[in-house]
Amino acid sequence: LLLLAAGILALDNGQGLTPPLGFSTWNRFGCDISEEIICKTADAIVNLGLKDAGYRYINIDDCWMADQRNERAEMVPDPVRFSNGIKKLADYCHQKGLKLGIYSSAGYRTCERFPGSLHYEDIDALTWASWGIDYVKYDNCFHDYTTAHVRYARMRDALNATGRPMYYSVCNWGEENVHEWGEGVANSWRTTYDIYDGFESVRLIYQANVELAKHAKSGAWNDPDMLEVGNGGMTFNEYRTHFVLWSMAKSPLLIGCDLTSIDGKTLNLLRNKEIIAFNQDKLGKQAECVLHCDSNSFSSGAEKAQVTVIRLEGEEFGVAVTNWNDEKKMNDIAVNFKKLGLPAKKYKVKDLWNNAIETHEIEFKVKEVDVHDTMVYRLSAP
Repeated sequence: LLLLAAGILALDNGQGLTPPLGFSTWNRFGCDISEEIICKTADAIVNLGLKDAGYRYINIDDCWMADQRNERAEMVPDPVRFSNGIKKLADYCHQKGLKLGIYSSAGYRTCERFPGSLHYEDIDALTWASWGIDYVKYDNCFHDYTTAHVRYARMRDALNATGRPMYYSVCNWGEENVHEWGEGVANSWRTTYDIYDGFESVRLIYQANVELAKHAKSGAWNDPDMLEVGNGGMTFNEYRTHFVLWSMAKSPLLIGCDLTSIDGKTLNLLRNKEIIAFNQDKLGKQAECVLHCDSNSFSSGAEKAQVTVIRLEGEEFGVAVTNWNDEKKMNDIAVNFKKLGLPAKKYKVKDLWNNAIETHEIEFKVKEVDVHDTMVYRLSAP
């Protein structure tokens, strides 16, 4: 009955009609965060053109809070690292046309053992609203074993009751079939365990997440976790695959590298408006794997390139051709429109890496896909 109720009660907070774009502190900084890092990141998002590309949120992850609540049972920020308070940071972001996110857990403690929000949902939601928070990430550590959808629904109701619009992201790592009830509770839900900065993590997470495509829709998204692009643990081709597939998965796109030292090549990838357009397309359809989608095709020894398709507004399509093989390039790959399930026989095909446009009938060929790389195209009427 509780699952049924969660499905009937729509979140309906007007947030996340397209997936959020922004930055999160966790993947790069972990607990080593401060108001200085947040302000410098806000400056960088504006100065580097990332705001113009659509990135708006700056999300403070775990470790921002003091060890204890105050005498009014309110969460308070660490008095040294956030000495001016969170509201000042929110004001700073808002003045730049950006938004600020905060973190807590649906348990007695956060994952790093700071005070959690279990049984403090109302007071914490009101506190965050008074600070001007725009986004809440809600984790799953140190809870009381109450079912997740009940604990997460409590915070949903508390956030809604404040009257302040806040994007609500739940993070229970794909447990308890969250994809089946997440739509009624949150704007997005994590579908897997945490990402790490390695290609095997990208491979495993994407494989699990793509199977849940039918559950995503406007205002309610599968979340395969934050971006590792630019953190140094993968090749550029691997980061390219990571960014393209997360964009097509309609994932929240939360940058996780240090923007004050980002290199130009990585920055240009993260600002690629053609790739971001897949993510922000208002039709709201998550991409699906359509060719070579078995476990072998995801493996390090894959023999055939995998093809993923996203349906876009105006009967246009995005097509990604991915080489999961650890050692071999793939050459002369035929991409047949009928096999992809596309309705027309003839399309204008734009290569989104080199911007070349050609018109093809029946199929087009991909000359080469390097190891762990992805070639990506936009198809439209000729």
